[in-house]
Amino acid sequence: MQESFLYRVILMPTAVFLSVLFGASYGSGREVMEFVSSNGPSGGLVALLVLITTHVVVLGLSFELTRLYKVYDYVSFFKVLLKKGWFAYEIVIIVGLVIALSITATVGGTIVGDKFDFDARLGTAAIFILVVLLTYFGREIVAKSMMLSVVALFVVLAVLIWQIFQSETAAIAASFREHPHEWSGLSTGLMYAIGGSGYLPLLLYCAMGLRTRAEVWTAALAAATIAAIPALIFHLAFMANFPAIVEEEIPAYWMLENLSSPMMLNFYVLVMFVLVAQTGVGVLQGLIERVDNWYQARRGQPMPALGHSGLAGGVFLVCTAFGTMGITALILRGYTVMFGGFIVVFIIPLITHGAYLVYSKVDSKQEQN
Repeated sequence: MQESFLYRVILMPTAVFLSVLFGASYGSGREVMEFVSSNGPSGGLVALLVLITTHVVVLGLSFELTRLYKVYDYVSFFKVLLKKGWFAYEIVIIVGLVIALSITATVGGTIVGDKFDFDARLGTAAIFILVVLLTYFGREIVAKSMMLSVVALFVVLAVLIWQIFQSETAAIAASFREHPHEWSGLSTGLMYAIGGSGYLPLLLYCAMGLRTRAEVWTAALAAATIAAIPALIFHLAFMANFPAIVEEEIPAYWMLENLSSPMMLNFYVLVMFVLVAQTGVGVLQGLIERVDNWYQARRGQPMPALGHSGLAGGVFLVCTAFGTMGITALILRGYTVMFGGFIVVFIIPLITHGAYLVYSKVDSKQEQN
């Protein structure tokens, strides 16, 4: 199974990318509303097209650079891309890690705590246990758990789209007819894509099974397209109540409460809780890959499983403490700076120097073919 084209090229990269991308903000529908649906019916589709296109380019170039130079952790990757300036990304991503993990710890617990009326700290503790266990059992178990989570998400979305479009098709069609076509989605779609792409170098371990350039671009297209499907479903469903739904703080919950059933909302909250936890697991696995390579270079052997889970658990606890101390709010004010940092140290170098490295390097496998 793990050697099959389906697993290596489609399932592994897509599951890891979507599991990390689909965090609290995406799952609540807030990001989709801000960057996609706020542009109106047709403008939202433009934003989604830009989102997919940008993700395909960034994923494709990153995966191909990773494959050609055999660099599966972000430090090795940036030593190829930025050479002596590799540490610039590490500075930016440390802030990004604290933001992502603090949100995972605090928001993840709150999601189930508010819905099922128990102490949010129990939810945070459950996420901590998931993080420690999954990182202890290693990369393959992490990837398989992400695949199961994504399958559960798409089951929920399939039922949701059936329920909503059974009763709301006319309202959605009317929204597309009545609102003018907008092109504002070009800029917001690009912003959304770059914001999510900044964490991609932490996920390069999902590209280990890619063997040829054709497989790389197939993986990039599949991951980018499938990751956008939840946003497309949200966007179309939101249009049944556009523009009123723009003002809702958590539009996905409002949509499920008003257009679906209480049982579906409960199931969605549980799936979202697991995916929020997977966001933490995914970025921590990227950190583990980086530390593992450093450890092996100095000790001559990989870090033991207990070291992996201990590192993940320790970092998670520190970020949880930051969240409860209010430091996360301070860091979030620097999100715009971090967004600009991703552009400067990752996106621009990737589409310039990275593209040159990809297409100037002789690929021995392609030559053999």
